[in-house]
Amino acid sequence: MGMKRTICLVIIFLLAQVLSSLVVLFFFNLSDLLHEGRLDVNALAASPSALGISLLLNGVVVWAVMTLLRWTDRKSFRFGQIKWPVYAGVVLWMLPVIFIVNLLLETLTLEDLNKDVFATLVYNPWGVLAIVLVGPVTEELVFRMGIQRHLIRHRMRPWMAILLSALIFGVIHGNPAQIPGAVVFGWVLGWLYWRSGTIWIPVAAHVFNNFVGVAMIWCTGDSDTTLVELCGGAVAASVWALAAAVCGYVGYRYLDKVFS
Repeated sequence: MGMKRTICLVIIFLLAQVLSSLVVLFFFNLSDLLHEGRLDVNALAASPSALGISLLLNGVVVWAVMTLLRWTDRKSFRFGQIKWPVYAGVVLWMLPVIFIVNLLLETLTLEDLNKDVFATLVYNPWGVLAIVLVGPVTEELVFRMGIQRHLIRHRMRPWMAILLSALIFGVIHGNPAQIPGAVVFGWVLGWLYWRSGTIWIPVAAHVFNNFVGVAMIWCTGDSDTTLVELCGGAVAASVWALAAAVCGYVGYRYLDKVFS
């Protein structure tokens, strides 16, 4: 039963993306359809607003379907379970995690299929809203609350459920350059959800991670700028990585104690 729901959620997630894209594509082409009877299938990719709105609609559809099927968990939505200073601690902990993961990813030569699309979305209000807020909330609902929680409830060991949901989370991105990082971050987010018992902790971490990615492009003006360049070279980057590793370990021990 656990794997059946996992497969169903993945299918729902993908179908919601297709449905949302078709709906937005239709409305953005409504004028051409009425006057020329023509549908421009490239309109979605060409318009950051259309793409951003389709991502927002996708989130609404996924949330609605999961709610109707009663695949959400009310207890996980409670804000009062965790005090606000802990949220701040999680966000601060994500800084060294983000730095180390992205620094390691720079050593891989993987094709980034979404680089151009992402570079246009970060300068569009709809795109930023979709990337920074709606995307993280939707993905945490599906992969952590929907898949991971259900697998653990069906007697899968927590570490296996966290790893499996993280692997699915990575693969579902479909972009070679994103998959390794998404798997690692999926594992981190899964651990946060499992230890905290509330969906808002991984949502906060996910939102912050995506915001950092957007802010990096805003600040540098170039999606090709690397962390090694920003650090001033490989030696400086290595020193920062060592410091980040120490901070990451200390943060992990602190959060593990807080959530216990």
